[in-house]
Amino acid sequence: MKIGVLTSSRADYGIYKQLLSKLSKDDRFELVIIVFGMHLLKEHGNTFKVIEKDNFGVIHKVSGMPNKDSEMEIAKGYGNLIINFSEYWSKNNFDCVLALGDRFEMSAAVQAAIAFNLKIAHLHGGETTLGAIDNIYRHQITLASKIHFVSSDIFANRVSDLIESKENIYNVGSLSIDGLEDLRLPKWSSVMKEFNIPAQNFILVTFHSETVDVNKNRKYCNVIYETLEEICQSIHVVITMANADTNGSLYRETSKKLKHNNFDKISLVESFGKENYFSAMKESKLLIGNTSSGIIEAASFGKFVINVGKRQLGRLQSGNVFNVDYNKNKIIKAFRQIIGNPEFIGANKYYKKNTVNKIIEILANERL
Repeated sequence: MKIGVLTSSRADYGIYKQLLSKLSKDDRFELVIIVFGMHLLKEHGNTFKVIEKDNFGVIHKVSGMPNKDSEMEIAKGYGNLIINFSEYWSKNNFDCVLALGDRFEMSAAVQAAIAFNLKIAHLHGGETTLGAIDNIYRHQITLASKIHFVSSDIFANRVSDLIESKENIYNVGSLSIDGLEDLRLPKWSSVMKEFNIPAQNFILVTFHSETVDVNKNRKYCNVIYETLEEICQSIHVVITMANADTNGSLYRETSKKLKHNNFDKISLVESFGKENYFSAMKESKLLIGNTSSGIIEAASFGKFVINVGKRQLGRLQSGNVFNVDYNKNKIIKAFRQIIGNPEFIGANKYYKKNTVNKIIEILANERL
């Protein structure tokens, strides 16, 4: 069975990784990894090199990602990706193509596939992020897909409403946290050395742009700067850099300015990679930002999260998440409340056992 896997960023590749590893060793499948988006951009770390190093399968590259992040450039990039993927799909056929998540470039790749009647299997459909335009892209991908791997019953019901059917919807849990108990993470001492992070307590920070109300992003960046500049006086701050979203460069510039003005108190990381990122999450004191990893994965590491703004608004949350507005005083108040607390010991609502194996067997049965 020929399987194509669409990956456009460090984030989705990290989520896929366990699945790709098992698919690559399963004789029932011929695996092709379709690399595009941020993977191919130098300013985002040329992360396609990590995929090449892992050597899970044949790698195909599709260009077209915009280098700038204005609304116009994102729209043009979406169109260019549709054109380039139309050419790609015309020359490459698959029994099934996996698409994960909700980014605009993932939507473009899937939209181009509609005319070729490709069977798309969507992971993490049915979720809601009201503060990000990705909410629309996610639902577009759902409507274009024929198989749906969701992470909770709530999302299964939402997908059912969208596609007006209950068929081919599978609640398998979140792929990224399957098998965490058996995952051998790299030693933190090695990660620190590789990314030049000092040996001291730290918090892990990731902010992406709010893509629904883009005019407020500059204001939000000012809040982030003032807040983290105060926090970094009491604890080291490790920042993972923003994605290539509309106005994402504002957040990247803010992070670089923080580093420049607080050199020894801030560490910037372009791309940890999944295992290194999980090692950082495990060792951190808490997370601050608006990234899905704080909502989906952090609970499994017993970490509290300060979720800022509306980007993740509407997403199912476990009991480890503190929601605050873009307000310096509110963020710092939550920080002080959490920093002295023991680790979160509640359940992760996204967790189910054997997610990877369930997906593989469902894919195998699709061929029958």
